[in-house]
Amino acid sequence: MNVNRIKQTAIAILLVSIFSGCSSIGALDEIVEDNSQKYQKATVLPPLDVPPDLSTSRINDEFADKDDGSNYTEYANSADNPLAAKYNVAPSTKPALTGEGTARHLIVYGQSDDLWQRMIAFWGSNEIAVNRQDQTIGLMDTNPDADGYAYRTRVEAGDVPNTFKMYISAASFDSDAQKNEGKLRQLADYMGAIQRKERQQQVAVEQQNSPLTVVTNINAVIVDEASDHQALKVDRNFEQVWRGIGRVIDSKYFVVQDRERDKGVYFVQYLDPFVLARTADDSMLGKLAFWQDEMDKTPELFYYIKLVTDEDDTKVIIQDIDQVRTSSPSARRLLRLIQEELVR
Repeated sequence: MNVNRIKQTAIAILLVSIFSGCSSIGALDEIVEDNSQKYQKATVLPPLDVPPDLSTSRINDEFADKDDGSNYTEYANSADNPLAAKYNVAPSTKPALTGEGTARHLIVYGQSDDLWQRMIAFWGSNEIAVNRQDQTIGLMDTNPDADGYAYRTRVEAGDVPNTFKMYISAASFDSDAQKNEGKLRQLADYMGAIQRKERQQQVAVEQQNSPLTVVTNINAVIVDEASDHQALKVDRNFEQVWRGIGRVIDSKYFVVQDRERDKGVYFVQYLDPFVLARTADDSMLGKLAFWQDEMDKTPELFYYIKLVTDEDDTKVIIQDIDQVRTSSPSARRLLRLIQEELVR
């Protein structure tokens, strides 16, 4: 009997809870408006108009047109860097070590086949033979070294084109982090040395093929000529002597006023210390003549350096401010200075 009474009481409480819940839902509707009917009647808005300069074709086709197998990271990194272009900065291609722990690796630049052969040569230079290799998966194992330690080299494609990541670890489970790091550093030095050698060879070839090559071991002799004049005879062609003198007059002894290559003439102010010491005594008088410029006050400091082609050689003569040939003491010192700097 008591059990039936308890069941009836529980049912009554449950019904009261249900009806009170329904009433609370009605109270919620008073706070948050029911928009279900309006939502069913809603219409779809037309697509947004994209401005012409932001057309979807431009956004989508910029990468789609680059159908060369590049992934997005390669494409983004190969895009022009505005700061690099502005300041004419070329990205470095030197081998670089990066990462920590097991992620420690060497970044190298070049072609896959060349780098693979260099890696084989590296182990040979360490007198460690390669046990097995598979370039398609980028793995190379060595025979044990003198300490009985065998290395494994793993090569992966880099994040930008023509770069590769090289990892060195143990070929077995018995890994030695210190030995791995040491060999990785040796590999970095080895790759860097090869790159520097290739660059030097490239520069040598470019200089050899360039008509503007500056040749060392120049033979320059001062010769006496008629009317007590002197000339500097250089055993190089006009272009080489022109460039050589251009470097000479870019020193503290000269102020370049003008240059005319088609006439083979440099117009300079030669800061002859002997002439400057002599004219220093007249400095007070010079200050009074403030309307005069440097050429009016000290014309003996201004000269024309003229190049004349003489068969296979080039002759250098000195002219004064009026373009008249001169062999004054200052002009002779100027000629000797050019001679010393050219043969240096």
